[in-house]
Amino acid sequence: MNQRRETTIAIALFMLVLLGNAVIFSIVPFLSMEGHSDSRQYLAQTLHLGDGVGAPLHAFQIMLCYSIIATLCMLPWAFKQGIRGLKTTRIKAYSARAFLEYGSFTLSFFSLSYLGDYFTLPMHMALNFITPILATIAAIFILHERSHTHTWLALAISMTGVLIITRPGMIPLSPGVFYVLGAALGFSLCGITIKLLCSTESSKHIAFYMLAMTTVLALPAGITHWKDPHIDGWFWLSVIGVTAYAQQILVAKAISKVPFMVLIPLNFVALIFSTILSYLVYAKMIDEWTCVGALIILASTIYNAKQNRAAAAKEAIAASVV
Repeated sequence: MNQRRETTIAIALFMLVLLGNAVIFSIVPFLSMEGHSDSRQYLAQTLHLGDGVGAPLHAFQIMLCYSIIATLCMLPWAFKQGIRGLKTTRIKAYSARAFLEYGSFTLSFFSLSYLGDYFTLPMHMALNFITPILATIAAIFILHERSHTHTWLALAISMTGVLIITRPGMIPLSPGVFYVLGAALGFSLCGITIKLLCSTESSKHIAFYMLAMTTVLALPAGITHWKDPHIDGWFWLSVIGVTAYAQQILVAKAISKVPFMVLIPLNFVALIFSTILSYLVYAKMIDEWTCVGALIILASTIYNAKQNRAAAAKEAIAASVV
């Protein structure tokens, strides 16, 4: 298979991953926020899911169901591997990743409960664009990778984009902004642990251990905040869980085919998906400030990735000469 075909497949797979993110993030507030009972009732009847709908679900319960359902989807693969195939010597790294993943997704789900006029679904998605830059900064401090001026410049540009999106002093600052930025920081640290794990572990092992461990971590708070989801709630929770499982598989296949740098610019497609779903589900449109800020953050991310790639190439040439 030629490289052009491989690249096309990778792009298509990654776009499905981005669509999955938009779908999950649009369903969570639909399940957790007050004021959507009429819409849920209508959809439940349309989809023949019964006449009643459950009470709004807490983010902790959604996170528990997200993890359990996605883990169940991976059990056939896990049983095929057997105990021997699942053995690992990287349990500490897996545990660190699970703690970070659980905290990040929970913060992200919490942030979605603050959707409104001043914190929209596209804004939530756009603020997540800062994650790759934060991951680069984290790699400098944790993995002791070489620091470059362009990285700090990209961070400064990204923070400008964040300020344009949130406009502090111009509009009320929603608590959801702080939650989603905290989630972005957590996801960036997840990226570091994944990078460490990839040296010895397969993508499916990484996905399975993450989902299984986050299920264990999510149990106490999820059970404490449990409410009966009713049939309609279970339907949407299943969509979230199956989508999360599919994302794990698709993103691993996409990254295996092309360098991640090829996929980074596609992140803006997630904003398009999020904008469409925000309008269809919540009748909210993206504003020009969010669009401009997102473009600035994405541009800085692409700039940083290209500069890092160029710097790595120069170091490789220098090393070969020596």
